Formats: sequence, structure tokens, C-alpha cells
Amino acid sequence: MGCCKSVINCENEVKPEEGKEENDLKGAEPFIRRGGRQKTVIRILTRQTIKCIVGHVSDHYNVKEIIGEGAYGCVRRVEHKATGVDRAMKTIMKSFVRLCEVKNMLLEVDILRKLDHPNIIKITEVIQDQRCYHIVTELCSGGELFDKIVEQEKFKEKQAARYMYQILSAVSYCHTNNVLHRDLKPENLLLVDHTKDSTLKVIDFGISRLTNYPSSPARKYGQPYYTAPEVFNGIFTDKSDIWSCGVILYIMLCGYLPFLGNKESQTIHQIINKEVEMPEKEWSKVSQSAKDLVLSLLDKDPYKRPHAMDALLHPWIQSNMHGISSNSYLDSVNNLINFRSRVKIQHATFEFIVSHLSTQQELRELQYAFMLLDMNGDGKLSREEIIKGIEKTNIKQLFDIEQVFEECDADGSDFIDYTEFLTAAMNWQITLTKKRLEAAFKTFDINGDECIDMNELKQMIGGTLDTEMYNEILKEADFNEDGVIDFEEFQKICTAVIK
Repeated sequence: MGCCKSVINCENEVKPEEGKEENDLKGAEPFIRRGGRQKTVIRILTRQTIKCIVGHVSDHYNVKEIIGEGAYGCVRRVEHKATGVDRAMKTIMKSFVRLCEVKNMLLEVDILRKLDHPNIIKITEVIQDQRCYHIVTELCSGGELFDKIVEQEKFKEKQAARYMYQILSAVSYCHTNNVLHRDLKPENLLLVDHTKDSTLKVIDFGISRLTNYPSSPARKYGQPYYTAPEVFNGIFTDKSDIWSCGVILYIMLCGYLPFLGNKESQTIHQIINKEVEMPEKEWSKVSQSAKDLVLSLLDKDPYKRPHAMDALLHPWIQSNMHGISSNSYLDSVNNLINFRSRVKIQHATFEFIVSHLSTQQELRELQYAFMLLDMNGDGKLSREEIIKGIEKTNIKQLFDIEQVFEECDADGSDFIDYTEFLTAAMNWQITLTKKRLEAAFKTFDINGDECIDMNELKQMIGGTLDTEMYNEILKEADFNEDGVIDFEEFQKICTAVIK
């Protein structure tokens, strides 16, 4: 058993000078710092640690029904034996996969493990046996957006805008992290569940590329219907993904593709040469603001298309996002303010449970709360966004925004990322069960000797701290001072100071 590489670093963070007043708060009283502090930031990136197991799927999962099929294999629903959590497992037959496609698969895994966004599918582990590769991800049971479009024929503008907000937010986050998806289409957008307001997840990064990753000149685009005109000339940029978003929005508003020929070559010719048409029959009741956004996304000139972040701020998107609410918004914000987990092992375990062992049902309301706080849709929370979010509540307690970041910003990015928010906003009194602790402990106990030693701790927390720091982290939980952490010690340190 092994783990895909995690990233870790250590740096000094200098807090504001003495007497500096934080942003003026209305919902909560402002907190004035009474002295400068320095804090050593140990970056925890447990969510980026993906188990790469050589063995049998049946040792870890109960394999259930097929929920999707592709050119190289199928997708099944599986149940994690240790926790009972349902997952999706994409199986790829080795006999059908060439070496270059194996490299693409490994690149997809590497890309997905680094992306941390509420509207991007989360990968949990990879299992390899003699015949197959098995990629395990979170399960989305609501079906494809494509099927919902076929069922409803077209969406009301408010529904289309809210879906497009989620798509553009995910795309903007990808582009900020130098990832081009390159195959955006309704079939690669999954609904988390069957509820009316289900969120979307972008999936299938199989032909995605990092902007600094070499790409062959051969055909590397998805279905031509969603492909930008410049791609057929061998040019693919972030604006090419924006074109795909435009095609998806066009379909959601009228029910059919903007460019469709009798043959693929005719479709490509239309995409390159034909202007976008909006027939009166389907488009007469669509607002001018929605039409303007569609036309800007489908501009033939990629330089004139907006970036994803600019499209998110379009008046049509923003006006239709009003009225979204979350029943647990107040509880989530309150938990965020009061989160305390100074023990690194505890924090790393919480992140692992959120990333790998929690169900969509448990995360649903927290995801909505994150989206409400993330006002600009960039997939991360700034100090200003959190302060404004608190203003919307009736929380009156004193709080220190710098302390919130000190407790919650585990990777030292100066933002609270999605998983960091989930970790802090989760109700751990309910979520932290012995069963989940046992599953987390078994994951960290790589050699299976029923204890976590120094080498395993380094993989759990990260790998570039000096020996003294690792010793300090180990001592926090090694109560009997035998140089390792057994399950009893692990359980004790993880359940300490849970509010």
C-alpha cells in the first residue's frame, strides 16, 4: 500500500501589529488585537493524500450495481466495508488501455487530488489488481445533467442560472489552478442527488491538461458539439472551456444544440463559420440579459469571451442567485467561528474524514453554506467574505477573524478552502464516530502493525518538517511515551476538545 505524494511546508506568519482593528462588523462585535503574535504554520494537506492500493477491490468494498459504462470499462456503486459509505468506482481494463492512456489516467488522478471545490468530483483512492485499475470517487446519485435536460426539454432561467453559476465556479477554480478541463458537456455534469435543488459536480478529467503540460497535436477534444472553433486548429486555452459553458447554457435555455449538422464534419463547419442563431419560437421568452451572456460565451473570437470569473459576475447570473438559503447556515458559521483543533493529528484526521469518509447527505447543507459565503464564486473564502457572511446572521459573540484563520487555514494559503471549511463547520459531536476513527486509523497505519510510527506520521501530516517538529507532533498523542501512537491514544487525541 502507498500514498500519492502530499505537499507540505512550514513558514512563519506574522500577525497584525498591536492595536490594529479588524474590519468593522455589524452582526458580530469587532475584535481589537491586543498584541502581535507569531505562529509557525504547519501545512496539513491530508485531503490530497490518495491511497494507491495494489490488491483486491473485494477486500475493501462490497461491489454493487453498474451505474455507468464507457469505452474502457464501467462505473459501479460500491460500499466501503469499514464505514458503510457508498462510493462510485470507475473500472478500467488494462487490456484495453495503451501506455499513453495509463499516463492520462495517472494525470487525471493527480489533477483531481489537487482540486478542492464543492462542484468538482472528489477522488478517494485508486486500487490496482492484475486485470484492472479502479478509481474510487464520491458517489453522485442524481444522474447526468443531460438526462435532466432531456426530461424537462429546457430549464427556467433561475434554474439554468444556478446550474451555470456552479459550472462557472468550478471552471474558474480549475483555471486559477492551471487546469483545463477540455471536455465540458452535460454528460460530464452529475447531480449529487434527486432533490429539486441538487448541486452539480464536474466529472471526467480524462483528457484534461495542466497549462504547463505538453499536449500532442492529435485529436484531444471531446464531442465536437461542445468544442470551441479554435480547437479544430490545434489551439486550446481557458477560453475554449468557456465556449463549452456557452453551449451548455444555450441548451439549458432552449433544449437543443446551437450547432448541429447531419455529419460531424458539417457540425465542425458550422461551429467555425456559422453565427449563433436564436429562433423566435424558443427564445422569445428568454430575457435579453440571458441572451447577452450566451452570445458573449459563444463569441468566435476567444479573446472576446469573458473569463469564468467575469462570467460569474454577469448581472443575469447574480440576479438569479438571490434567495438561495441553507437551513444550517447559522450553525455552520457558528461552528466555523468556534472551531478549535490545535493538535495537528486531530486536524489531519478531521480533514481525512471529511474528504474520504463522509456522505453527500452529511455534506449537503455545509456545501450550500459554503456557496453562500463564497460571494465571488472562486471556490475559497477570504476574510472579507467570512465577515460579510457573519453580518447576515444574528451572531453577536466576540470573535477574532485572525484566530478563525489560524485555526481553520490548515495549508497556510491565507484563504479557507472548501475542505478546510467543511472541517471547521462540521458538527463533530455527531460525525466523529468510533467506526470512522477506526477507518482513519487503519489508513494512517500503513504497515498494519496497529500503531502509527514516525514514518507513518510523516505521510499523515506531510513530509518536509524538521525532526524536532515531528517529534513534537508525535508527543502530543503519545501518552505512554513508547514512540508510537496506538488506537487508544489516537482516539483520545481526536476526541479532545470537541464542541
